[in-house]
Amino acid sequence: MKQADQVRQELYPLNINLLFKKFNPLVQALALQICGNTAEAEDAVQDAWVTVFTHGHQLRQADSFLPWLKRIVINSCHQLTRKGKRTVLVGELPESDKMIADSVESKFELNAQRDTLHAVLAELPIHLRETVMLRYLTGYNSYDQIATITGVPVGTVRSRLSDSKKKLSKLWQSADDVDHSVFAKDQYWNSYYEKICPGAYKDQNLLSDLYTHIADDLKIVFTSGKTVTGRRMFELGFEDDLEHGSFIRSVDQCSTSGNLTVLKVTFANSADFPLHCPSGAYLTFLRKEDQLSEMKMYHSARQAISDFC
Repeated sequence: MKQADQVRQELYPLNINLLFKKFNPLVQALALQICGNTAEAEDAVQDAWVTVFTHGHQLRQADSFLPWLKRIVINSCHQLTRKGKRTVLVGELPESDKMIADSVESKFELNAQRDTLHAVLAELPIHLRETVMLRYLTGYNSYDQIATITGVPVGTVRSRLSDSKKKLSKLWQSADDVDHSVFAKDQYWNSYYEKICPGAYKDQNLLSDLYTHIADDLKIVFTSGKTVTGRRMFELGFEDDLEHGSFIRSVDQCSTSGNLTVLKVTFANSADFPLHCPSGAYLTFLRKEDQLSEMKMYHSARQAISDFC
């Protein structure tokens, strides 16, 4: 019980620095035993700690931390030797393990972990931060999907993730003085987009607010890779949706880190134009001086017309 009590004290609030220092040598040895070479073992352990950083709030029992961490490391090791299969995240561990808490609204329930994660993520360059957010904070997390959304080869996605994990590990260890306002501002943008994206289709005041939020030189990147520039292009697209009776029904997921927001949205179409918009899309918003300066769209496949008959 003494060891369990000690771990419990370290977990509440979750002290990643302390846990990292205490358990990293042990899981490094475990990964080396499975992978057989140092490079793969280090990569697997880095991947595992990123999962801990982003999902640690789901752990209910403090004395389950080490078995939980070992399971994540083992999954990460197997991922490296099974091409085409994605990493098994915390939420996918067997329920019988009794290590995962019930779902909670916030991904970062523990303030210490939450604020530190937002602070260190914001330190990553945009291209790395976008890749990490898509991989760990969205449902479109396969290498192929991330490559399509970001417009880079799969090999570049792998390279960016590897680079990100190394940088995050170093940033986390040095994150002693955390700026707590970072999380508050991220939450502001989440709330803003969750309200304005569907609301602008029905409320003229919200639509005016949305147009004001968009920079004159907005860059829009479509699923096909085609790029257009200018706020007017956004307005024309919005007007076209209204004309055909299409709109964003809901924002199903919204994650912000610094000046970058990733959203998952669901569209609704009219009976007259049932295929005008896809059923859903991932949007990435990049802001400059709090104005939307770049927008990327990744549309899901449209339903077959027979589905509407």
